[in-house]
Formats: sequence, C-alpha cells, structure tokens
Amino acid sequence: MKRLNFAAAPIAAVTILMCGAMVAACKPSEQRVAQDVERKRIECLDKPCEGDTTPTFNPTREQLIKLNGQWFVAPKAYVKGFAGLAFYWPSKTPLIGRDDGTDYPEKSRDYYDVAIEIFLTGRQRWPDPRAEKPWEGKGWDGRFEELRKQGLRIEREMLRPELERVRFFDAQGKQYRHEYFLATTQRKTLGDGVPGVACDLPDPRPKALPRCTGGVFWQEDVYADFRFHAKHAVDWPAINQEIVRVLNLAKKVQP
Repeated sequence: MKRLNFAAAPIAAVTILMCGAMVAACKPSEQRVAQDVERKRIECLDKPCEGDTTPTFNPTREQLIKLNGQWFVAPKAYVKGFAGLAFYWPSKTPLIGRDDGTDYPEKSRDYYDVAIEIFLTGRQRWPDPRAEKPWEGKGWDGRFEELRKQGLRIEREMLRPELERVRFFDAQGKQYRHEYFLATTQRKTLGDGVPGVACDLPDPRPKALPRCTGGVFWQEDVYADFRFHAKHAVDWPAINQEIVRVLNLAKKVQP
C-alpha cells in the first residue's frame, strides 16, 4: 500500500502559488498594454509601419512621406530620411545633386555649411495636438515682447527693404545669444505675420557651427522645422521662398 506524503502537499501548493504570482507579476498590466498601443499608434502616424496600405508612386523619382497618418509623394532628389527635405545654398541644388550629374558649387563643401534642412512633423507630435489653430499665436512679436519683459533693449534695423534684423542687449550692452531675421515683404503659409528665423551669433572659431532655426505650419496638420548655417542669415528672404517652393513639391496622395 502506497503512503501519502501529506507534509509535502503544503510545500507543493505554496510552490504553485509562487509560480503563479511570478507569472502574474511579469504580465504587463492593461494600462501598460494600452500605453504601448497608443505610443505605437502615434509613432506610426509619422512613419511607415507594417501593415500600411501605400499609394502608387514612381520609386525611381519619388519617395513616400507619411505625416499625421497621411501620405505625401515628394521628389526623391530632395528627400532626407523618413520625413525630411534638403537642398544646397546658394545654388538651390537638391540633396542628391543634379539630374545630369554635373558638378554644383557646394559639392565639395562641408554639408552643414551649405545645406538647408527641413524636418516635417505631424500634428500628434506638436506640444498640444488638441489645439485647433496653433498657427494663430503671437508669432515673433510675442517672442520679442517676452525678451523685453526680461529687461532687454530691442534694436531693429532694416538691412534691405525685404529684410529686417532684430537684436537685443542687456543693461551692460551685451548682446543676447540670438539675433532674428524677418522677411518683411513675405507672409507665413498659415497665420499672420512674416516668416522669421532665430540665428546664433557669429562664432570666429574654425569649427564652430552657428545655426539659424525656425519653423512654419506648412499645412493645418503638418509643421516644418528648418535649419541652416547662420552665415546665410542675410539671404533669409530668398531661402524662405525656396523652402516654400520645395515644400510645395510634396503632394498629398491617397492609398
């Protein structure tokens, strides 16, 4: 007759309970799963993801860009990464060079010295994606007012009829770290005011990389950031016109 080991039974039961507890602890919570799903959804709004239905396009000359869940087709010559565009200044040559393969003035130059870069993002990545018309903000005048409230003195100078430079100085005469350039005869693609950029002050160091940065609401659901070397700041009106032209080469398409 086989004896039953009752002493071992509680130990086995405890072991089973511990294993079950460990499995439960390792299983993601419903909240964590929901957060991961939402994060993936937002990421896939601005980049191609598995399972996407893509529009028809010419892969030899065009490239798809996905923004805010919508598809755009842009000339491949200008496309940089998932959702970027670029061209060289001052020749306006596309990122990959000229169609006929001929040289262009910036070909042997350092990329960041001569490139005008544009980075596109969809509404979901804006600071407040719920804002209905975020382009109706205070613009550059609002930024200038903030600096004046900090006790800085404003100095405005018309460098040319189409270009204004705005600088700020503290009480000791030291210049603020940025200066601003406004294309006074142009208008933003959305919203009021003129296009502008904030530029780092000139830096005499050989390898320094002072930049101009700015942004524009290209469409109601697409924002475009751009940056370039600050030495091109005086060309801002012409650069802005080329940025707008290149942006408009991208066309919205349906899958």
